[in-house]
Amino acid sequence: MANTSYVSCTAQRAARQIDKVGQEYYLEFFECCAVFSHLVQENLLQKIAASDEYEVVQQVQELYASFVPVDPSLFSLEFSFGMNYSPSDKSLRATDRVVEGISSLLLSLKWKPAIRFQRSSSRCRRVAEEIHRLAYIQEPGLFDFRQKVGDYQLIVLDRMEDPVTPLLSQWTYQAMVHEILGIKNNKVQLRHSLNDEKEIVLASSDDSFYQENMFSNYGDLGLAVKQLVDNFQAISKINKQIESIDDMHRFIESFPEFRHQSGSVAKHVNLISELSKIINEKSLMTVSRAEQEVVCGSDRVLAFDLVMDLLADNKILPFECLKLALLFILRYGGHGNKQVDEVMTALTRRNLDQLSLNLVRNFGKASLFLVSFIFPAHPSS
Repeated sequence: MANTSYVSCTAQRAARQIDKVGQEYYLEFFECCAVFSHLVQENLLQKIAASDEYEVVQQVQELYASFVPVDPSLFSLEFSFGMNYSPSDKSLRATDRVVEGISSLLLSLKWKPAIRFQRSSSRCRRVAEEIHRLAYIQEPGLFDFRQKVGDYQLIVLDRMEDPVTPLLSQWTYQAMVHEILGIKNNKVQLRHSLNDEKEIVLASSDDSFYQENMFSNYGDLGLAVKQLVDNFQAISKINKQIESIDDMHRFIESFPEFRHQSGSVAKHVNLISELSKIINEKSLMTVSRAEQEVVCGSDRVLAFDLVMDLLADNKILPFECLKLALLFILRYGGHGNKQVDEVMTALTRRNLDQLSLNLVRNFGKASLFLVSFIFPAHPSS
């Protein structure tokens, strides 16, 4: 009897796999094939061999899949630094995970790229150097895909370079769904759905409407959904006009496509309905207008008044208040700034956890540098 074990190449998961190999549970298998999601180091193979007391592991294979494809132009490593992320963090484990994921992607695509990185970021430098060492020094044969130098480029950038964009409300289809509802493995949970469908699959690979409109803004998206519904209603009327054998034959031939389009219409109408309810409940349009005034406007007093009004409004969720406060501090920050102090005081009344409050205070300490770097033309006090 054969068994295949797929293991992500993290130290913890590999250790668990080694422990399993040494258990008598594996005696019931004639052979075991261990498939790892990345390169397997020689010392790890030696540990597996030493733990395989009953010699059940007959094969060890590498399947380069230490990443999650989201759509044809996007992938995820399914982990986050969280709020504790800091450029001065001495832990190398998270950076190693980035190196593993990117190198796994390069191997699966059969790319050996020229590597460039952001000079001001020590993390970017380390990621770029580790990938270069792996592809050009340690495993040059594995990355030998007979390509010309420069056919592909890998550019490593530090997301900390732009702290503003993640704080802004998103209004394109994919970004809205991801931020408001959450997308995990191309699945979305619907909390307010009126029917039994509480989970939907949202993937551009098998959904033409989503593929065409995933980057459409909220206004254009509403028009596109209306057009989708109108087209489906027109098709439904045609299919109801069955008066002859030929009509029946035509209906049967078109029925699979009709069912597919029916499912697509229902899915996107439910999704837009869910988004609309949450946007109204959380007053996200009002919050977004204040965000745009803070980031793009030139009237500091108006921006301050908008932020303070929303921080005092109990309809606005604490998380939205946190983002507004951070944006204002980034735009007009600095210790000793009376308006910033008032914003931070108002924020403490919104029952935020201590980690969030510490984040605001740290932003306040760094804001003098950040303001001059991100908003070089901001109006003076």
